[in-house]
Amino acid sequence: MQPYTSCLTALLLCGGVVCADDRTDVALDPARFDLSQVTDRSELSFEESTPYYGILAHVRGVPAADLSSAADQFCHQRWESSSRFSRRPEADFPVFVDLIEDPASYRGEPVTLSGHLIRLIKSQAGPNDFGVDTLYEGWLVTEDSQQHPATIICTDIPPGMPIGEDTIDGVSVTGYFLKLRTYPSRDNKIRFAPLILAHTLSWNPVAASPGWSVSPFILYGGLALCTIAVIAIAWLSARHNRRLRDARFRESVPDEPPEFLESLTP
Repeated sequence: MQPYTSCLTALLLCGGVVCADDRTDVALDPARFDLSQVTDRSELSFEESTPYYGILAHVRGVPAADLSSAADQFCHQRWESSSRFSRRPEADFPVFVDLIEDPASYRGEPVTLSGHLIRLIKSQAGPNDFGVDTLYEGWLVTEDSQQHPATIICTDIPPGMPIGEDTIDGVSVTGYFLKLRTYPSRDNKIRFAPLILAHTLSWNPVAASPGWSVSPFILYGGLALCTIAVIAIAWLSARHNRRLRDARFRESVPDEPPEFLESLTP
């Protein structure tokens, strides 16, 4: 049984009704993206499919640098205005925690999250009028999320990124926050995950350290030979030292007894 319910399948039958244009402004225009029907702490609904697909189409045309800059500025504003976290260094501002506690303030705003993926799946998009065909859903765990994942939906992924249940380190994403969606956890409780809509993921895989692959048999065999060699060297050294002591003793004892000993002979 999967720990979380995929939100891709929840929208396979949902379609959009507003056509996307060529605008690539970072800020979402309220006239084009009506988020008033979006509700938190619920699964995705049919009414939410239009902003869902519309934002996914929109974010593909937003320059990544502009979106990242806007996300940094918004995060700075949240940190600066926070009565709870403003005393901490800005670098330690817990974005995931702030999202969970005040999702309405993040609705439609750009946000950046970093951490590791615990799952990445690919699916065909549901019927929509925005030209969105393929979707990727990733479950991203951040440093401040206490192992609770954020749901990332994007239309592209970096080359070579594995699909499946493998843990993928060094992942970050910048996209638009839509809502808190619900999912059933392994402990049979309903939990909430921030839903982020993005163009793609950023991935900086950790490079493997250079070296040779050594089997356990060779490794333990080498250790055993080294131990035997150390013992043999110690034994030979002790034997050599004993011979030196014996030789020095023989040299110090004359073949004939001293003359003063002869006077003691009966």
